Amino acid sequence: MNNKKYRYALIIEYLGNSFSGSQLQPGQNTVQSEIERALAILTKQETKTVFSGRTDSGVNAKGQFVHFDTDKEVDIRRFTHSLNAIILDNISVRHMREVDKSFHSQKSARYRWYRYMINNRKSRSVLLKNITTHIPEDLDTEEMQKALDCIAGKQDFTSFKNTNSDNPAKECNLMFAKCRKISDIIYIDLIANRFLYNMVRIIVGTLIEIGLGKYRAEEIVRILEEKDRTNAGPTAAPQGLTLMGVGYDEKYNLNELMHMEATNEQNLLCKAS
Repeated sequence: MNNKKYRYALIIEYLGNSFSGSQLQPGQNTVQSEIERALAILTKQETKTVFSGRTDSGVNAKGQFVHFDTDKEVDIRRFTHSLNAIILDNISVRHMREVDKSFHSQKSARYRWYRYMINNRKSRSVLLKNITTHIPEDLDTEEMQKALDCIAGKQDFTSFKNTNSDNPAKECNLMFAKCRKISDIIYIDLIANRFLYNMVRIIVGTLIEIGLGKYRAEEIVRILEEKDRTNAGPTAAPQGLTLMGVGYDEKYNLNELMHMEATNEQNLLCKAS
């Protein structure tokens, strides 16, 4: 009798507005519940998954990593095709790979890469409404970048953490922080070893106020040092946020998949490697 267990990693993307977040919740339609439903059909057994991290309702993902264990060895190409045929069409399994049993999608992660996108044109966009936040007022991206430069590095990010979080963690290493405008879209890319609850959206909400001229970029240093959530800006809307990818040790042979999907983002990925 074969008692061998196989561990597989998936890279999935999804539109967050279709789900009550990524994590399992009783009676709610979540990304995890949908993936586990499809896996149970294909493996003919209950299959638990572990996500690299949770995303809230409305938050999207392009490079969410998931792993699961099964006692069945599978044909990866056929299995991936079958998964995509079963799951809802607002989720896509982009890649699948067998990984060592020491791999853990959450605990093995070295960094996570989030991107926030702002539609900064005067009129709203029907095509971009689920992946951007619409702000018609002019935003000073140079001031926004100055603010990011002030908080990059290893910091106590208590001021940018949702007060409802029961996780005591407060320190993160913000390894890369970039704000740029291309045509009418503002891209804010943040890469860190970890992020606190709502940290990216609170940072972005603060940057937006700086971009609108409500206060100068240097004020973000005071906000950071005061370690008080009430002094930071509002939490930006979830639909503008996308989990772009997660980085792991080279021994797992997974980072190349992220590079394949982000040929125009090599500088960001190399910064975090």
